Amino acid sequence: MPLIFSIVGYSNSGKTRLLEKLIPILKQKGYSVGVIKHTGESFLLDQPAKDTTKFIKAGADGVVLSGRDEIAYWAKTDAFSPLTPDRMEQVFFSDRDILLTEGFKKGDKPKIVVLTKGKEEQLIKEIEGGIIATVGESPVKEEWPHFLPEEHEKLAQFLEARFLKKRTQSQVRVILDGKNIPINHFVQETIRGGLKGMLSPLKGFFDAEKIQITVHKAKKGPLT
Repeated sequence: MPLIFSIVGYSNSGKTRLLEKLIPILKQKGYSVGVIKHTGESFLLDQPAKDTTKFIKAGADGVVLSGRDEIAYWAKTDAFSPLTPDRMEQVFFSDRDILLTEGFKKGDKPKIVVLTKGKEEQLIKEIEGGIIATVGESPVKEEWPHFLPEEHEKLAQFLEARFLKKRTQSQVRVILDGKNIPINHFVQETIRGGLKGMLSPLKGFFDAEKIQITVHKAKKGPLT
């Protein structure tokens, strides 16, 4: 389960540039890094005449385009089934060390705020959730660690020292309707031991590195 941090700020504030600099620094330190970019606009990654677009228009709930060395995923979302960072992390980035998002000012993930000169206070008012650092020409509040726009290495060192080095991988994850539920070490060990005890008599069972079980509430109608 990766640590998720959101890089937030106004358009043209330097969010993408900051990500471009942070990613290779974190990779050099030995961490695997995923990125999610959020946009408020609709977009089309494929051409209208291509098969993937035809499948989406036909009503498919999701389409994966698989190539020789890359994949792309399309899915329709709405207010009732949003693809939150938690859900995207579970599908695409569950084995990464850190997941950086560009955007999601209203999300609940820890935020690194890229400031725009003259609009600092306005931006802070629009943000929901905790702020762990700011980036810009001058700090906003003393309690928030602050970094100049060119201090990418210092920001990476801060993330590593405060969050990554102290991180312990959860051996058991509980996810309820897409929301990660924190559980302590004792409960993790109880769940892990109980599952292995119940599954071990089954034909085909072996001591796998990873066991994944999904439970759906029973309901009538087609499976979703």
